[in-house]
Amino acid sequence: MSTSRCHRASRLRAAAWSAALCGLLFATSAAAQVREPDNFLATTLVFSSAPRLRHVSTRHASPTLAAGLRVSEHGQLRLDWGMPYTELEPDGDMRARRSHVGSSNLLVGLHHVSGFADDSAFVRMGVGVALPLARHGDAGETGAVDEQPEALNYATAAAVRGLADPWLWAMDTTSLVLPMSAGLDLPGLQLRADVAVGMLMPVSRATRDDTHFVAQAALEAALPLGMFEPGVRAQVVSPRLSDKTWDGENSQLSLEPFVRVRLGPAFARAGARMDLGDPEQSPSPSSARMWALGLGLGVGL
Repeated sequence: MSTSRCHRASRLRAAAWSAALCGLLFATSAAAQVREPDNFLATTLVFSSAPRLRHVSTRHASPTLAAGLRVSEHGQLRLDWGMPYTELEPDGDMRARRSHVGSSNLLVGLHHVSGFADDSAFVRMGVGVALPLARHGDAGETGAVDEQPEALNYATAAAVRGLADPWLWAMDTTSLVLPMSAGLDLPGLQLRADVAVGMLMPVSRATRDDTHFVAQAALEAALPLGMFEPGVRAQVVSPRLSDKTWDGENSQLSLEPFVRVRLGPAFARAGARMDLGDPEQSPSPSSARMWALGLGLGVGL
């Protein structure tokens, strides 16, 4: 009798643990949304390493911070900022190793967010300004500006992201950004689209660039499997809106499989981005960076 009761108790405990686990896995499915919370704080670390890029060993890590604050019924203030770090070692020569760490530009945006069908769909439109915190040092007006470690650092930060969000990584530049997002939560499927156009304007003679426009777009699909949401994101970036960019010669296409995890107000995301476009031929770090790993953590407030 004692042994039988022990077996029944063990089965009951196992059933209780199984029920609790199933409840944990699927309790967040109804609350899961493809959009971020109105009030949130999140951080993401992007890492990449390229040991054979033009005989230069390159290691890059760039944490970013993002914060959203609801300022009205449909208004949201958003801040995006990063701290890129790049180490370069030409031809395996440790004595020639160079590195740089610095601040990205600070993107301050005001967004209008509208929800539809009990928040199963949303549209977000906004305008942002990138404050020029990423600056050259004592570069002079010309010289080897493009070869300085800080310039290579910010170029790599953009490259590992498939050239996305250049307003954060463009040095001596302020930008006007017009982002738009739309998402749809269907039974068993989440869809999202992001589009942004930016005007990048130099603020210093240290940069050789001129005022130009950038466009980027991304499509994302995910399967809401309880607290886990595996998916894939396709992204295309045209670094210059000219006739050349639209025939595919100067655009960067990339693909990123990812998985999101949600547990109450907290969320996490891990993904691996891969370039699908042809690498650039420049010897400096560029879109020839063929992959990057990203890990993000956040919480809704």
